[in-house]
Amino acid sequence: MAQQLSATTADPSRVIWHLCQQLEFFADHKPVLLKQLTQGKRTSSYQVQTDRGHYVLRHYGPSVLGVCRQQELRCQHAAAAAGLAPAPLCLNNHQRMLITEFLPEALPPSAAYIRKNLPALAQKLATLHQLPVQTAVLDPWLYLQQLKKQLEPHWTAEAEKIWSPLITAARDLQYFQADIGLCHMDLHAQNMLLWQQKLWLIDFEYCQLADVVFDLVALIVQFDLSDTEQQQLLDSYRASRGASCSVQLMEKVALAKVVYSGFCWLWYWQEELENQDPRYKQAAADCYQLLLRLVQS
Repeated sequence: MAQQLSATTADPSRVIWHLCQQLEFFADHKPVLLKQLTQGKRTSSYQVQTDRGHYVLRHYGPSVLGVCRQQELRCQHAAAAAGLAPAPLCLNNHQRMLITEFLPEALPPSAAYIRKNLPALAQKLATLHQLPVQTAVLDPWLYLQQLKKQLEPHWTAEAEKIWSPLITAARDLQYFQADIGLCHMDLHAQNMLLWQQKLWLIDFEYCQLADVVFDLVALIVQFDLSDTEQQQLLDSYRASRGASCSVQLMEKVALAKVVYSGFCWLWYWQEELENQDPRYKQAAADCYQLLLRLVQS
């Protein structure tokens, strides 16, 4: 990649330009634009434009529990081939960089858009869940234990109060027949893009084989769907899956909501400790209160 940089280029951008110069993917590209899209201790993303194309570059921090970048690449490749995601173009594990297609002027969908388009979204999930990608299979009970272990030095009596019903819900969920499919596992508005009147999924770092109910309850929880909307989503999903859909899907939803909310609570708590960011603290508190309501209902 060409090495000329504007004198006004910020230091983080200089680092990214320098890393880009080390990638064969950008050989002989001349830089036009580099713009930071998101910033985080664990992952930052950039819009990169050269004389040859327009890209999104994700720069990762050190390894994250439960994340395999090669697996992320395989999952996003499969989703892109099915028309569900932008295509990944290059993964460099040494530089911790993933380059994907850039969707110009794409924006996260509003909650109103999601509610209006639940049948279409259910169909997309049904397609994703049936993609033939080999990954590890998520064990919800074990994953909760792993998250808790990371937090043990900070564990509190308040946390212990909610832990027992949370881990019990994960155990009880195992008594139902699992419906395993390729799940995104991190579905919220910031991991979706509306582009050219079509919804696209992004950020596949937690994508893996899991019970499909977790993607469905993620939408229910993240977009606070009403009972009617929840039923519409589940009915549309079952119609899209047909005979391959588990007959116990409806029965698993209540338990899966508890377990999914537990994932979120522990994950945000860990992020709060690592980043000292009040947003994560608030998110962890919100998830804790949601857990309390779910286990008491």
